[in-house]
Amino acid sequence: MSFHKWRRLPTKHFGEVWVPLAHIQLRGTDGKLHALALQIDSGAVVSLLGRSVADLLKLDLESGNRVELSSVGAPPTVAYVHSIESVFAETIRYTVRYAIATVEDVPNLLGRLDVFDHLQVDFDASLTETRITPPWLHPDDRRIYEFLIETEQDILQRWSDLELPDPAPEVMRRLVNRMGQLCAGAVGILKLHRTYSGALYVRTMFELWLQMEYILQDPGDRAKRYLEFEHVTKYRHAMAIVRNPTGPIAQRVAASPRRAEGEQRIKQEYQRVRPLFEYTTSKGKKKVSINWYGKRISELAEELGYDGEYRVVYATCSGWAHADPSQSNQPGIHLFADPKILFMICTGLYARMLKSIADTGRMVLTNEQYEFLSKAAKQWH
Repeated sequence: MSFHKWRRLPTKHFGEVWVPLAHIQLRGTDGKLHALALQIDSGAVVSLLGRSVADLLKLDLESGNRVELSSVGAPPTVAYVHSIESVFAETIRYTVRYAIATVEDVPNLLGRLDVFDHLQVDFDASLTETRITPPWLHPDDRRIYEFLIETEQDILQRWSDLELPDPAPEVMRRLVNRMGQLCAGAVGILKLHRTYSGALYVRTMFELWLQMEYILQDPGDRAKRYLEFEHVTKYRHAMAIVRNPTGPIAQRVAASPRRAEGEQRIKQEYQRVRPLFEYTTSKGKKKVSINWYGKRISELAEELGYDGEYRVVYATCSGWAHADPSQSNQPGIHLFADPKILFMICTGLYARMLKSIADTGRMVLTNEQYEFLSKAAKQWH
């Protein structure tokens, strides 16, 4: 990843302003690299250089293709187009076409041609810098992602077509929305070229998908349990806040005139649903389950017949998430830090969820949608 810091430069009417620059190297005809700072101009079709750059790179200026460039309020500028190897970072090298002017009085600009169509250019106003990176998504993968989102939107718009007992449609809607958020998050780290954190997304999406599969085996009863467990979670969170004697949140809650009313309502709901999630330990003590399905995630995977995938995917990702010694000295899990594999697994899990819901709920999809979901769901396992 290449970072390019901005500079504050003077303007005629507006004082100093931040200007995004690209600090690059151009290879001359003698093979040497020469460093230049070019102003990034997304409105310019072609990159532009002053006359002296031709001398710097030992180019025969007029050997290039002659063009006349125009800009607002200025006469045409005669320039010659040359293809020059450009280095944006040690590993980012592209041949870019530059129009080298016959005069010196022009700004050195980095335009769109051969740059924006090959590289990803991100402007970060917070850090006053520009990041230039290779494309984060292959064109084929882009179509997969776009079609996946289109299919999700179509399913959500036809949610009433699902033949599932209440409240299963509501629970499925929540899970699909959550899976969509996670998939978008995974795509976000691909875009930032920070796939070392991809294991966290894979782990969460895998667990979410397992829960959905478990619900669909008995959608009526298990969907109700899923929703009712919300009151257990709210009660535990409320007690954690109230029992914190020094935290600012607890102090604010303690001072609220509605505290007593809120605590009573949360406790009543908790007592109502508690029998649904209560179990007896081997020592005869009654406890409330830590999750709505009442078992460890490994047990859930084994019950559903996905024990092998659990060991390969979830357990491996958990090692990275919990700083296991085998993973703490690595920049990321080799398997899930690979951009292609990360994309394939995340979109595959998302496709699995959509296909299972459509199948169980007897939702009719187009042949193209169904074939796509079936193929995407199988691509990673």
